[in-house]
Amino acid sequence: MKNDLDYINQTSGESIKKSKNIIIVLCIIIVMLLAIIALQNIKKAPYDERLDELLSDEVEIEKKWLINPKTIPFDLSEAVVFQLEQTYINFSPEMRVRKINDGEQYTFTLKYDMTSDGIKRNEIDIQITKEEYEKLVAKQEGNSIQKMRYQLLVDGELVAIDLFEGDLEGLAYMEIEFLNMEEATAFATPEWVIADVTDDVRYKNGHLARYGIPKLDR
Repeated sequence: MKNDLDYINQTSGESIKKSKNIIIVLCIIIVMLLAIIALQNIKKAPYDERLDELLSDEVEIEKKWLINPKTIPFDLSEAVVFQLEQTYINFSPEMRVRKINDGEQYTFTLKYDMTSDGIKRNEIDIQITKEEYEKLVAKQEGNSIQKMRYQLLVDGELVAIDLFEGDLEGLAYMEIEFLNMEEATAFATPEWVIADVTDDVRYKNGHLARYGIPKLDR
């Protein structure tokens, strides 16, 4: 009789323990599901929303200005910062590879069918592996370009400030990408920039890789 009671007590204890474990697991699953639902319902930050909009198709609509780094009116400490090393493997059509943040990420980009005003072009941008990058960069044409990019949202526009390094040190651009030509046309050139160089081929990165910093003769 005693053995039977011991067996019953042991079995009951194990059942209770299993039930507790099941309840704990179920609670964890419920918490995880609630967290996933909450994340899905969180509204993206304006910066991320604008970035997603601009990356939604393969058409790039962009304007570029030559700037003086000392007169930048934005707080770059609030920007998203990228260290970029850009190497061209073909100039026509434009094909380049990038090493981002010292190897955190590698990309291959193809640009083609640029309009005569330099604003609009088709762009295909894909992630590649380090091994793929190394194979492609071996086909380098021209010099590699090193620059720090500071990207931030200003009055609803995604602004990129490029400060060049190495052979191009001292050169600085501001670039803004737009959703359509109407936005690009309506955007007025800021007073603090040196010049709008969107349509000046000398200030295209591919030209810089071949010929270096041009002289501003405007």
